[in-house]
Formats: sequence, structure tokens, C-alpha cells
Amino acid sequence: MDIRQLEYFLGVASELHFSKAAEKLFVAQPALSRQIQQLEDELNVVLFERDKRNVKLTPAGEYLQNEASRILSQLDYVRLRTQLIHRGEEGELRIAHPGSAVFSVLPTLLSALKLYFPKIRAVLSEVLENKLFESLQNYQVDVGFVREPIPDKYLNSRLIFEECFSLVVPPNHPLTKENFTGLRQVQNDSFILPPRHAGSTYHDVLLRMCEREGFLPNIIHESNFGTTILKLVEHNLGVSLLPSSYRISSPVNVRFIDLDVLPERTQLSMVWRKDDTNPILHNFLDTASSVDFRF
Repeated sequence: MDIRQLEYFLGVASELHFSKAAEKLFVAQPALSRQIQQLEDELNVVLFERDKRNVKLTPAGEYLQNEASRILSQLDYVRLRTQLIHRGEEGELRIAHPGSAVFSVLPTLLSALKLYFPKIRAVLSEVLENKLFESLQNYQVDVGFVREPIPDKYLNSRLIFEECFSLVVPPNHPLTKENFTGLRQVQNDSFILPPRHAGSTYHDVLLRMCEREGFLPNIIHESNFGTTILKLVEHNLGVSLLPSSYRISSPVNVRFIDLDVLPERTQLSMVWRKDDTNPILHNFLDTASSVDFRF
């Protein structure tokens, strides 16, 4: 029993007339009758009751009609999904990212991905940068977003977004956008910053911003996660320096003071394995190239 026999059988079962079925199936009637006879012989059943005027399904034929319809529909579905997966239009993409990406590029990028490739499912993991490269090398993720791409002969990287920093203060802090003149105004405040090992260059940039104002920050709390830092600032435990994109959809009650007059910028890049031929990944990369990440 093969797919062609089932298609011929369903054609006759639908028309209950061999000549009409043969015409619709673009096959000669004798060949169609021979295929049905071979199917009945193989199954050792009678599928149609025939006389000179009528063709009628037997109970076995009615059962096979239902099952064959379901089987062929499933085969069509499998064929379609196989083609979609081959073209990178369906499947799973594992994405590692820092917390700040949720407030900047990820919502815009995933919205574009949904528009162009609605059957691709993104699996997101908030991963520290020192673990992200390991996750890529171990094939635990497919693509990552990093602040500090490192030279690696096995990885590709692409800069997609650059932004300034903001000074983040509690809502009752005396500093506002209007009276802010420089970071020297918070030299006596307690700071909440990422630890140095979470990203040495990123941490050094934050220190350099303070050093240029003539002081080193008094760091009393450290966290790798921006949302945690924001919550601590909200509870008046200190001030912080964070990428300005954290202000977007920030659920906490804090005040952002942009430092766009300062030369320091933080960059966000995508990294992925050079040898990765996954078509879903490349559709994702193409989508990212088409998005304008200005906020």
C-alpha cells in the first residue's frame, strides 16, 4: 500500500464512480481499476461493492476512507513543515542576552521576526557575558547579545546598537535633569554597579566616567543584573550608572538623568558561531539587519 494507491482509492470513494474518478485523477480507468484491485488484494478485503450501475463503500472501505484521509493530511502537514524548516521559516532559536537588551533591542527585533517569520519560536535566556561565550561554544545557544565582543576565530560578531549612559537616582534624590551639571554632584553618594568580573571593559568605562570628574565611586552593592540595580536604587540604597535604554518600560520608580554629553557609549553586538549553517539563525540575522534600533 503506497500513497498513490491511497489517493486513487480516495478519489473513487469520493465520486463513487470509476469513470468520473479517473477523469479527475488524470488516469485511465483500467489503470485506476487495477490499482484499486491491487489494494484490495494486498489488504485481503473488499473496499467497494460494485454492480453495473452503482459503486458503494463497504464498512472496511468506509474505515479506510477516514484513515487514509487523515494519513494524507498528516503527510501534507509533514511535507509543509519540512520545507519551512529547510528554509529556516519554522523552528526554535535560542537567544542569550544581557538584561538591558530586554529594554532596548529585543522587543523590536522579536516583533520584526514575528512579522517576517511567525513560525520561528525564540527561547530567551538572560546570561552573563562571561558565560555567554561558553554557551555558544557548547552549542547551548545559537546567538547572543553582548556589550563586549571578544576576538574569537570561531565566532562572528556584528554591532547593532549604541547608546549613552544615564545616572539613575531614587525618586526623592535632590538631583534632577534641570539642576544636574556633572557626576561630581554624586561623588559622596553610595553607588550600585556591576562587579568588574562581569565585564571588565564595561566596568572600567563606568569608573572612567567618575575619575574624569575627580572621584572614584563608593560602591556599596554590586549586581550583574540591571533590573536588580534599579530596584535597589528605588529603595534609596544608592545611585547607579546604566545604559539609557533601561528607562524604556522600566517598572520601577527611579529618575534617569541622561549623560549624552559625555563621550562614553555602550555598544550591543550580536555574536554567533561562524560554522553555524542553521537557516533559522541566518533569517534572524537578516531580520536584525533590516531593523532600525534607534530609540
